[in-house]
Amino acid sequence: MTLRSLHQQNHFPEDMQKKHVVGANEAINIDDIQLWQEFQSGSETAYATIYRNNASLLYSYGLKLIKDKDLIKDCIQDLFVEIWDTKHKLGTVRSIKSYLYKSIRRRLISESVKHRATIGLTTYPDTIAHATPSAEWSLLEKQKFDQQRLELKKVLGELTDRQREIIHLKYYARLSYEEIAEVMSLSKKGTYKLMGRAISFLRKHMGTTFLLTFSLLFRGLLRAI
Repeated sequence: MTLRSLHQQNHFPEDMQKKHVVGANEAINIDDIQLWQEFQSGSETAYATIYRNNASLLYSYGLKLIKDKDLIKDCIQDLFVEIWDTKHKLGTVRSIKSYLYKSIRRRLISESVKHRATIGLTTYPDTIAHATPSAEWSLLEKQKFDQQRLELKKVLGELTDRQREIIHLKYYARLSYEEIAEVMSLSKKGTYKLMGRAISFLRKHMGTTFLLTFSLLFRGLLRAI
């Protein structure tokens, strides 16, 4: 597969879930450091793996930062072209995902200013709307789930932009606090404080059902995104 054909494929549908595409001659449990080293050595297989494993995740994250879908796609393509062209100059990367998240965040904000796009995190309603309970649930359980979903949708919409962003990075992207700190240019202490404020707000406004609702619905969101 050529690099051109890889970029021409559509990896950005809104409902696309994370997929790890592994070639026939590729180790399944390859770690980030080894994968990055192979990529820097010129391996197109390693490059394609990085692209396929992360493109849809970066697109979903981009939608939390800006509303221009075409700009998000262009920035992701440009980012991957750039890292391929400059691969020999790049440093060691221990977490490919956090490196790409940080890179696309910086690029999107920069390009948004140039294009005068509206900056501001979008809310989660469209995402939440796709989270559905399993078929075996009773009607009563489904009604309860729907009510909790609407409650979470409303409360998430009341968070600040950065609080929604950190919730996305932690519970959808599954980044560690150290990785989130790097992506958002925060200290580790600042990352914990920001998450703490977000969780406290959610707990305050969701009452005694906070833990159950939060756990239940975010597991649903993770499967549905």
